[in-house]
Amino acid sequence: MSRPDVVVVGAGITGVSAAFALRERGLGVLLLDRGEVAGATTSLGEGNVLVCDKLPGPERGLAILGRTHWEELGRRFPQARVTRKGALLLRPGTADAALRAAEPELATDVTGELEAGDLQVDPAGLTRALAAQLDVRTGVTVASVERGSVTLDGGERIECGHVVVAAGPWSGPLAGLPVEPRKGQLVALAADGVRIRHKLIAASYLDAVEDTAGDLAIGPVVEQTLDGDEILVGSSRERVGFDPAVREEVTRAMLTAAAHYVPALAGLRVTRTWCGFRPWLPDGLPAIGELRPGIWVTTGHEGAGVGLGPVSGELLAQLITGEPPLADPAPFDPRRFGRAVAG
Repeated sequence: MSRPDVVVVGAGITGVSAAFALRERGLGVLLLDRGEVAGATTSLGEGNVLVCDKLPGPERGLAILGRTHWEELGRRFPQARVTRKGALLLRPGTADAALRAAEPELATDVTGELEAGDLQVDPAGLTRALAAQLDVRTGVTVASVERGSVTLDGGERIECGHVVVAAGPWSGPLAGLPVEPRKGQLVALAADGVRIRHKLIAASYLDAVEDTAGDLAIGPVVEQTLDGDEILVGSSRERVGFDPAVREEVTRAMLTAAAHYVPALAGLRVTRTWCGFRPWLPDGLPAIGELRPGIWVTTGHEGAGVGLGPVSGELLAQLITGEPPLADPAPFDPRRFGRAVAG
C-alpha cells in the first residue's frame, strides 16, 4: 500500500480492533506483528467478556460498553462465537435453591451473584476475522517508533501519519510505559460428563487482580469450553517477567482451590497446561490514548484484554479522528505516567 495514515504495532485483539475501527472510518492502516495474528496473549486466555469482576469505576463502565460492542461484532462476524453464558461471582455461604438449580455442580457451602449478561467468546476467531479486512505484515519486528514513522529491526523505515502501539505486554520498550508481563497459568480438564453452565469466579479472584506485590496469587475460576469437551481452570498471577515455565505446583494449587467450589473437578483428567502473559500497568487501568504527538497506545488491559480490546480500539479510533468519545478517556490517558512517556 502507499504511505498509510496509521501503522498499528501488534496483531492481538487490541491492535487489530484499533486497526479495524480506524479502517472503518476510511483511514489507510497497516498492521505489523513479529508473529501471527492472534498468535500470543489473545489466543491463550479463556475467552471471556466480563462485567461481574469489575469494581465500580471507569473500567467497569468501559466493560459494560465493551460487552455491548462484542455483541454487535458477534452479529457481524460469526467467527467470534459470542455466547451469553452469564457469570457467577462466588463466595462462602449457603446456596439457595435457585442457585443450585442454575449450577448443580457447585459445592453446598458456596453462594454467589449472577451477572446474566456476561459472555464467552472466541477472541482469536474474531481477531482473525477483523484482520482479514486489513493490510497486515507479519514476521516483522519493530525496533522503534517516532512521530511520522516506524523503524523495523532490519532498518526499513515506514512513514505514516500516526503510530499506534498495541503490543500487549511487549509494549513497554516501544511506548516508554511501565507495562509489565503478568504471568498466568491455566489447566484444562477432560469434561467426562461434568457440565459447568456459567463462568464461575471466586470473589478471591478480585483480590488476586488487585494484588501488586508480585508474589504468586491464585483466584479460582472455572469454565466449560465453547465446544464442551474441556473444563478450564485458573488462574494464577505472578510478576516474574517472560518466564514461560508451567509449574506443576501452581497447577495443583489452582485445581485444589477450584475443587473447593466445584468438587467434581477433583476426579477429572488433566488434558493440557499452559501459561500466558497479561499486560499490566501499576495503577491497574489500561492506557488508551495519545502518548505524545502522533504516537498513540492501547495496552495494559491485564486480564480484561478480550473484553476491553474491541471497545478500546473504538475509543482510540474516535480520539485519533476527533470524534466525540464513547467514554471519558481521562482515566485511561497514558500521559498519567508523566516522565515515562515524555521522551
